[in-house]
Amino acid sequence: MGSYSRLFIPITFLILAVSAFRYHALLGTETALANARYQSEARQLDLFLANSVLPLAVHTDRHAMHDSVRQVLRSALPLNRSLAAMRWDTAGAHVEVLADNKLTDTLADGVPAWFARLAGMAAIRSRLTVALPDGGDGILDVHYTPGLPLAQVWQRVRGQAVLSTINIVLVFLLLGLILASHRKLLARLVQATDRFRDGNFAVRLAAGATPEAQAVSQSFNGMAGDIEELLTSLKTSQRQLGEQLNETVHMQQALQKLSWQNYNDVLTGLPNRAALAARFEQELFLARERQRLLAVCLFDLDHFQAINDRYGAEAGDEILKQVAGRLHGFTGQIHYAARLGGDEFVLLLCGQASIASIEQNITQLLQELSRPYQGDQQALHVTASVGIAVYAGKDLNTESLLRHADHAVYQAKLTGRNQYHFFDTNLDEEVRTHHNQRTEVRQALINGELRLYYQPKVNMRAGTVVGMEALLRWQHPRRGVLAPAQFLPLVEQTDLIIDIGEWVLRQALWQMQRWVACGKHWVVSVNIAARHFQQPDFVSRLETILGEFPGVRASMLELEILESSALHDIEDVRRIIRACQALGITFALDDFGTGYSSMSYLKRLPANIVKIDQSFVRNMLNDRDDLHLVRAVIGLARSFSLTVIAEGVESVEHGARLIQLGCDLAQGYGIARPMPADAVLEWANNFIPAPQWRIAQYSEVPI
Repeated sequence: MGSYSRLFIPITFLILAVSAFRYHALLGTETALANARYQSEARQLDLFLANSVLPLAVHTDRHAMHDSVRQVLRSALPLNRSLAAMRWDTAGAHVEVLADNKLTDTLADGVPAWFARLAGMAAIRSRLTVALPDGGDGILDVHYTPGLPLAQVWQRVRGQAVLSTINIVLVFLLLGLILASHRKLLARLVQATDRFRDGNFAVRLAAGATPEAQAVSQSFNGMAGDIEELLTSLKTSQRQLGEQLNETVHMQQALQKLSWQNYNDVLTGLPNRAALAARFEQELFLARERQRLLAVCLFDLDHFQAINDRYGAEAGDEILKQVAGRLHGFTGQIHYAARLGGDEFVLLLCGQASIASIEQNITQLLQELSRPYQGDQQALHVTASVGIAVYAGKDLNTESLLRHADHAVYQAKLTGRNQYHFFDTNLDEEVRTHHNQRTEVRQALINGELRLYYQPKVNMRAGTVVGMEALLRWQHPRRGVLAPAQFLPLVEQTDLIIDIGEWVLRQALWQMQRWVACGKHWVVSVNIAARHFQQPDFVSRLETILGEFPGVRASMLELEILESSALHDIEDVRRIIRACQALGITFALDDFGTGYSSMSYLKRLPANIVKIDQSFVRNMLNDRDDLHLVRAVIGLARSFSLTVIAEGVESVEHGARLIQLGCDLAQGYGIARPMPADAVLEWANNFIPAPQWRIAQYSEVPI
């Protein structure tokens, strides 16, 4: 009996612990839901009353106006059972309406006072200022009591308590029945354990025992076996009860975590967009009441993607956490920081007296954010650009101000980064235009409006076609064929340029595969934007694209490097070029004489081909300086054992002069204009080199 009795104490404490934990969680959840509905309905009714009262202010008869206001206020009583009192004040008079529950703290019927204190619901008082048509103000005071939501919580908790009480009583009754039915058996079992060891309750009889003794021992041994099974069952039940308790605790923790994640960013712990929207409404109300400025500041980290690409996602996440920590430390109890996602953060500067105070705060914060960040092995430097949209009494919501701040961030980045910029309505249309144009370019890629034209490259000395350059065009549905300069600058600083570049590669390789089937093994060159070289997987993606076209050898693809001024990390570019050359791809330095004119670049970039910039070639017949530059580039290329090709050959005379200078490869309008792929074969089959080029092989260029 004693061993079973000892089960009551742990079971009792276990039931009490589970009940306390469960009802604490239940009370918290139900109170939060009821309080949220209570406050939400109050806010909605406040706005409804303010909007309903405002049109009545046009009455010239003050008594008639007050009667109309009183009627409107009374009609609102059935809309919210928590409504206690309303008062409308204008100059010299007021209207007051009370509900049946009056303006007291009286609880709902059947709700004890201790439960109200435990739930912690408080009365709500709203005070709204309504601007009147005559220039004055009306004050609308609205009071709510928590009686109804509190009663709803009480009914829910009380109902659960009744069910739990019944369950507890049933558990103890069951245990009591077990104890009562086996009381004598347990006593005999305890005595048996004193005689037998190792849990063996069987009775051992001496040899020659009487049949009566054997019958008794068999009966006892059977009962002992039943007891052992019962003990095993009780232990199993105890273990299962513990497992269920742990499962309940884990489930509650998961629910709490899920609730937290709904309003917080998982990585940084800052509030998320949903929490920001709720806080914005509160701060907006306070800004109106106190006639203060509210600044929505959008922070965008500068070159954060480059940090991610170079040091990895873990380093990027660590920087985001440290940025969040600095923002949180700056906000204190007044301001509010949130993370929208990616490398975008928002700061609400609340209660600002002037634009100057906003600028002072942002300047201080930019200095704080520009301090080095601690990485795994070294300090990392990251700055931020800030776009600021200020609420100054206009009818704007969170999304509108965020959109304005986003436009301002764009302007801040254009001015050099690590800067702040206030939203300017005069620039809003320009920013929208750029955004719409970028969207139009993306849609053109999706809709198949982009085209590739091909400009032939020829060996003027041999009179043969040696290759093609793939040139991008946009077949615009309204504006006709557009050159790259008319739309690529809109997207060259976005990831869309990468999507377009990969489309160009696939389209060029597909066309090369068709030409190979016709017996034309031309080398085709494709321009590659600098942003491609900032992608850590550029080489592997290029290899994958080549694998999609098995009929084209990698040696038939030539990549031209554009935007030399954007290639800051020359060592990374060198490494990528070497990796591509290992696949068989050749590289050309485009516009040589401009961005790659230094000996240092020519030495450090392992290119195969040098392309003379067309601006030098075009004027070399009339400008001796350009002629000397062309001669120098040709000699420089020979010194480094590089192939040289001239762009901008606009006439037969240009070609003849280049042959005399030692440059046999050329392209330009004087040879052929860029043409659609369907026209290339016919042009190539009909190509006849100019006779002057053959003559030029045996003459010398004048000095």
